[in-house]
Amino acid sequence: MSLPRLLYIGDVPIEASCHGSALLHRLLSDYPYDRLTIIETARASDPQRRLPKVNYSFHPIGKARWLNTRFHPYAVVWFTQAGKRLAPKIAQSVNGVGFESVLTVADGFGWLAAANIAGERKVPLHLIVHDDLPTVAGVAPRFRKWFDGQFAGVYRQAQSRLCVSPAMSRIYQQRYGQPAQVIYPSWAVDRPGFDAPPTVLFNNDKPFTIAFAGTVSYNGYVKALIALQKALKSVEGRLLIFGSLTADVARQIGLDAPGTKICGLVSSGELLTRLRDEADVLFVPMSFYESDRDNMQMAFPSKLADYTATGLPLLIYGPSYCSAVVWARDNPGVAEIVQAEADLGNAINCLASNPDRRIALGKRALDVGRKYFTHDQAQRVFHSAISV
Repeated sequence: MSLPRLLYIGDVPIEASCHGSALLHRLLSDYPYDRLTIIETARASDPQRRLPKVNYSFHPIGKARWLNTRFHPYAVVWFTQAGKRLAPKIAQSVNGVGFESVLTVADGFGWLAAANIAGERKVPLHLIVHDDLPTVAGVAPRFRKWFDGQFAGVYRQAQSRLCVSPAMSRIYQQRYGQPAQVIYPSWAVDRPGFDAPPTVLFNNDKPFTIAFAGTVSYNGYVKALIALQKALKSVEGRLLIFGSLTADVARQIGLDAPGTKICGLVSSGELLTRLRDEADVLFVPMSFYESDRDNMQMAFPSKLADYTATGLPLLIYGPSYCSAVVWARDNPGVAEIVQAEADLGNAINCLASNPDRRIALGKRALDVGRKYFTHDQAQRVFHSAISV
């Protein structure tokens, strides 16, 4: 198997942080550094979190502040066109770099430049999709069909398509007429190795604690965390939130109960250790809003990879059709599943009062994690897709 000289172009920065960035960092962590070039088009990665020795550069597509205003639905159209217009400038910057394939992620707008360059240079394009972009882009209604056509063209152009869930792979094949492989998020190659649930689960001598790690990126997630915060009052429990959420924003959105602690963004290794030391249960929220339905059905929570590596029990809260609930049903005993807010309190009371239940769920999560999320398994899928 021969790995190509690979050019990455995309809005997702490649760094050891979280979500799509962590997925890419882990996929490329073993890639020969002298066969990889990285161009980031939305936010430059933190130099301290980058892949060592790899050549990084930054070519922003535009001033992203317009995407954070009421003009967002129309700014998406401008940025989509700008992504294509930026391609010649990026191509000029990599003259002399003998790349054989282009890798991108369907997020933001850098994927358009990547597709343009791959087409002009007549090299294979490899596309990773972790969210249903036509849904989450937030384009104005009059341009939705046009935007979906832009995405469809790039999706069909790609030589390999890697989707994060079976549902996405199936629906995209029906929608766009081309198959896709499934690539789940993976454990970090250097993750702390845990073979059993933590001893904290064996007793009830401290406040019952549920942790959430991730970005509060949907209103549905905010609503779910507020519901959890409320339900924890019955057991005088605590909620820990790890990620980019600040204390000021948490107060603005109502995540400021006395038992709620904002813990900040930490490295994946530190996160796993702190979760095992401080939490009794890990929370996986999905949105119940109808407007989020397509993405909840197709996107797969990347946090499940790190969550299962801890050996802690999972509490999945979401509608029956969402990918996390479907995954849990396909793997019985891997999580406590709650599909309605009215049932959240009962589930928390059960978990808080039953150490044996927590231990059984934690053991099962470790076992299922080994089946889905090992680093080697993700590498095999990725290398098979891009090999020449």
